[in-house]
Amino acid sequence: MKKTLVALSVLAAAANVNAGEIYATDASKVSLKGEVDAYVAMSDTEKATLKNTSDNGKQVRTKLDPNAQVWAKVQLDAEHKMNEDLTVFGSFEIESATGATAAAADNSAKFDDVYLGVKSDSWAVAIGEVGDVADSMDALEKGDITNEGKYFGSAGGHRTESKGHGLVFKADLADNLLFVADMHTESNEDVENTIGASLDWTINDMFTVGGSFVSGEQAKDVDYRVGGVSASMTAGGFMVAATYAQFEGVNSFGLFGSSVKGDVTITGGADANGNDLTNSSEEKYAYTNGDAYGVAVQYTIDKTRLYATYDVLSIDEFTKSGADANGDTTNIVVGVDYALMDNLTVFTEYQTAETSNDFSGASTDNSGSGAGLDADVYMVGAYYTF
Repeated sequence: MKKTLVALSVLAAAANVNAGEIYATDASKVSLKGEVDAYVAMSDTEKATLKNTSDNGKQVRTKLDPNAQVWAKVQLDAEHKMNEDLTVFGSFEIESATGATAAAADNSAKFDDVYLGVKSDSWAVAIGEVGDVADSMDALEKGDITNEGKYFGSAGGHRTESKGHGLVFKADLADNLLFVADMHTESNEDVENTIGASLDWTINDMFTVGGSFVSGEQAKDVDYRVGGVSASMTAGGFMVAATYAQFEGVNSFGLFGSSVKGDVTITGGADANGNDLTNSSEEKYAYTNGDAYGVAVQYTIDKTRLYATYDVLSIDEFTKSGADANGDTTNIVVGVDYALMDNLTVFTEYQTAETSNDFSGASTDNSGSGAGLDADVYMVGAYYTF
């Protein structure tokens, strides 16, 4: 589950206050903390289907009545001083969730966010699923202020960070200037590693500006790149942020997912990404290039926060062929949250998204059209940390 930066910082602060030490010595410390999230959500989503299924490439709507969902984790953090300057640290989570569909509701527990590292007062290096240590895309996510809503300002976020094959280095280069470099490795010799770097500068605790560039491959001969800038300003209880990024090799479109599905199998052929579709009932959207931008605003008074975001993914061409492509995917989120206690926040949120009538992210022989789709999600929920 991806938490947004603002929500994560609030929850992490509460969790750190309440984290329980299992044991501690002069050199070592082991702590345990956790979180339980609960939601009631309803949705109305339109998606395309494969042309050679019984739906014959039509756009079909899926409506889900209000349904309860939960997500929980326990997190173990440990560190040990090597000497006066260096500390070894490690962390892992065990998490479980239900979902809106039967397939996601088995409550299976799994390990997540596992990493090991070394740090000093001014730098840290880690290996594993290192996004909680640092992420080269963080500098572009100043507008990622919703609780559960999708974020497109950085072209949908880092595509490989959650796979757990990462290496990261972060350092305070000067007062309020943070440098991050990371690499997410691929065992397949035909696919390039994804490498990224960013600089993030805070000015007088009022302005922040950051830039990131990430480059690698999604699959063999399918380039993946995101580069852009993001800035924010805070004054009193107001915060406003704006982000612009160029992307290459993106095929995920928020509430519309990254693929077209059907109810029968395809007998052969390949999709726009070169994937063999034999005995498949799912085709990935074609990888595309284009521009992403987003704006966000929030107002906080006492324990209440009001927020809204507007993001767009604008497609220019197909990554593999270089052929022209068209269309936009837009996403709007509005919400409000309230801190009942330091470690208990409740919220309500509405998200709406649509693809334009010339959207061609699903333009292949076997897929239905992804043009003119729309989706809405309503949610109320609570975050409890301990």
